[in-house]
Amino acid sequence: MTEATTTVPGRACGTCMMCCKLTSIVELNKPAGKWCQHAVPGKGCAIYDQRPAPCRAFVCGWMEDASLGPEWKPEISKFMVFVAGDGAMTVMVDPGSPAAWKDPRYYPAIKTTATRLLERNMPTMVVVGSKRFVVLPDRNVEVTIPPGHGARVVTTHGPGGDTYDVEVAPLSRP
Repeated sequence: MTEATTTVPGRACGTCMMCCKLTSIVELNKPAGKWCQHAVPGKGCAIYDQRPAPCRAFVCGWMEDASLGPEWKPEISKFMVFVAGDGAMTVMVDPGSPAAWKDPRYYPAIKTTATRLLERNMPTMVVVGSKRFVVLPDRNVEVTIPPGHGARVVTTHGPGGDTYDVEVAPLSRP
């Protein structure tokens, strides 16, 4: 997976509406993992012209990253990949297909990208319903992150190579 900032020419959401299910939209009282009340199967958003700002701003990674083939389209893969504002990668998985991200078509690329991002201190988080996993080079760690907290990866350099652990701590305030 490569980093990108524009939509790949020729790509369109089409019938894919996974963002209407997987994301939380406070303005609509829509929880993550549940279909939006305005989603019309196969057609899109019933309030498209009046949709809230988070919906307008969101673009999934498949739309932005040309290295992700057609099998990565969220309606096919059953998860969305996107890069947060801080550069960290998030994989939001359809709770109806909780193991989708571990499919051999996707998992090696997720693991490779997660390892590369760790070189820049950017963790990769997988969200499956209420569960959160941080992807490390040697394993995936399930974490509980209370409100006002975040997860970071701690790397220890040793004679046998690097070891990794996850630390959950309060977010620092500016």
